[in-house]
Amino acid sequence: MRRRATPLIFCTSKTRAEVTALRRKMGNTHPFIVENGGAIVIPAGYFRSFAPAPARSTNYTLILGRPYDELIRELREIAQRAAVDVYGFHQMSVEAVARATGLTLQEARMAQQREAAEPFIFRNASPAKIRHFRRLAHTRGYSVQKGGRFWHFAGGHDKGLALCALIGFYRVAWGARIRTIALGDSGNDLLMLQLVDLAVLMPKPDGTYDREVTTKMPTIARAKQPGPAGWCHALLQALGAGARVRQNRNAPTGTHGS
Repeated sequence: MRRRATPLIFCTSKTRAEVTALRRKMGNTHPFIVENGGAIVIPAGYFRSFAPAPARSTNYTLILGRPYDELIRELREIAQRAAVDVYGFHQMSVEAVARATGLTLQEARMAQQREAAEPFIFRNASPAKIRHFRRLAHTRGYSVQKGGRFWHFAGGHDKGLALCALIGFYRVAWGARIRTIALGDSGNDLLMLQLVDLAVLMPKPDGTYDREVTTKMPTIARAKQPGPAGWCHALLQALGAGARVRQNRNAPTGTHGS
């Protein structure tokens, strides 16, 4: 991807702290999207044509979500009105987050540094109660999305909205049509997958595919293997398909990975 000058964009439910550490390990220098679209972080000077580097910062941050304290208050109030019991990251100890996610304690601390979205679980809530909770949240301008392990409560933003904004920045900077690829494995990736030119659905660890995504996108390309090896293989295949399209249309390709 570096040889082809194709940006690899993280678009994830992880926090800024988590992605910053991951990008450092990989040597990734491109913009990234965190907390399910709650914030877009752009390295200073990346889009020099319209966003010159600030004097005292290494990044520009565009917050699309609502303040975290407000989210927590609303999550509690909506749960009370819906008569459901929710258990969020803000209530968990570092050790509890590590057990629930399989992260190390250091990684769990970074996962709790939330800015714009709250991962949570329902405790003993029926499907009807969950639907009622989601309806109440929607009427108040909040989104509730199902991820791999957790539900995610946010201020109306999503991965699709954030990615759409970032693609717009690339179009302005590059002055060309952008070809986009996205990989995702859960319902909270749906809007992102629907947005891009080439979407790939990753399987769960047990080999199954997310039902919400397959229902809404029955013809979506499906990767054959889960995990990092499957992601890498699917991305290389998608890049090959994107290259063929680019040769036909003479347009640059922007790549998104989740």
